[in-house]
Amino acid sequence: MIRLALVIVLAVLLPMLPGVSHAEVPGGALGTAGNLMREEQPRADGIRHVDTKAIIAGLKALNANTYVYPMAGDNVHWTDLRDEFLPAAAAAGIDVWVLVYSPSQQGCCVSRPYKHDYVAWSREIATLAKAHPNLAGWTVDDYAYDLKTFTPAYVGQMRSAAKAIAPALRFVPTVYYAQFTDAFVAEQIPLVDGVVFPFRDEPYRDTSWPWSLSYQVRELSKRLPGTEIYLMPYAYPLSHAAQKPTVSYVEAVTKKAVEHVRGGELAGVLQYKLPFVSRDQAWTRPAADNLARTGDGRLSFVVQQQTATKAGMSCGATRKAVLVSGAARRVVSFWHRDARGPSHPAGYHAKQLLLNGKVVWERDVTADAADTWVRATVDLTAKLNGATSATLQWRLYERKGVSDYFIDVSVDDIALTGMTMSDPGAENAAVWTPALARTGGAVYCSAQVYHENYGADLGARIAKLYTAG
Repeated sequence: MIRLALVIVLAVLLPMLPGVSHAEVPGGALGTAGNLMREEQPRADGIRHVDTKAIIAGLKALNANTYVYPMAGDNVHWTDLRDEFLPAAAAAGIDVWVLVYSPSQQGCCVSRPYKHDYVAWSREIATLAKAHPNLAGWTVDDYAYDLKTFTPAYVGQMRSAAKAIAPALRFVPTVYYAQFTDAFVAEQIPLVDGVVFPFRDEPYRDTSWPWSLSYQVRELSKRLPGTEIYLMPYAYPLSHAAQKPTVSYVEAVTKKAVEHVRGGELAGVLQYKLPFVSRDQAWTRPAADNLARTGDGRLSFVVQQQTATKAGMSCGATRKAVLVSGAARRVVSFWHRDARGPSHPAGYHAKQLLLNGKVVWERDVTADAADTWVRATVDLTAKLNGATSATLQWRLYERKGVSDYFIDVSVDDIALTGMTMSDPGAENAAVWTPALARTGGAVYCSAQVYHENYGADLGARIAKLYTAG
């Protein structure tokens, strides 16, 4: 019993001792990055300091074990990290990473106090980690956009400076999927302790289609054996994407990522700017974000800006309809809308309804007035004579390829006569998502369900996934 008690005491005390490496997080790093909040009122020194208490409370509610602390703004972020945040995070059982901005981001963000001296950042973060073992790692955002700065020789200096002080401190730069070229893997991967991989359905760069995630994770896992890979879902709008991430999208990406953590292909999941404090501006979504005709949900079919397509590409949302026995008529009606109109070129994007795989209704995106809901009614009675079931698919189809012709087609308020189908108003993304299918890749579709209380609703779902993870 004495020996067991000694083991328990050591297990508790060792991670708290300076110079002792922090233990691996069981089940992987599960957390979020950014959304650093300051206190609402200045203190006696006239400064609004980092709101450590609110952030830690939000992270605990999220069941997060890791927080990526952004070094943005003035020097108070650094001093508050050192003097207040790291001790509070340690007491809460939360690991901390530091995020430093790259030179290419200087138009919006410069990390202080060491700015673009990344050898100094390596040295000073390592010094801080020696005193606070829960400072487990650090990252440079948009790292691979600045390889003229981060040459192998320079990164070697960074690595030497850090490892001489805190050998267990991880340097885990943020790198996008397309940037893992053979040259990058050969030159850079031996110099880093892992990578943060933001998922954005490359090469299409959207936050609506989660299905390419597993393929990209497995490919990176094969190409980077022995390298820790941390997936970063976008919980915050991605620049150039047609749509903001929805609660269901972030949940789906996170659920799949946690499965890959369990499978050993990922070392963790770190959300990008998930709002987890109620006074965060992103906690709620404005009513203008709700593009449904009624309720909160719609089907959406998209070709993004500056995206090339080919004829025959498509994305469709498919559902089984149950025929009502003895019904005299079988009719489907629905409302559709897009932002194009007669002034735009026709013959490229076509809205379609398919019955059992065959087109029974089609409308060019330029046929109706822009941004106007139009009702379509299709009588399927003759086509379903003698049938017992029907498969309906709403689809966006490319008649001709485009190079830059953005479109977002909405479908909502489906009504059936002589047939039944669950969730005809597209209010539940989980009902529609499993049957979404795209051909060719550049056209994608989704069930877009608006959540006014975005932070609270998403946070509750992520907290459950993190607990299970």
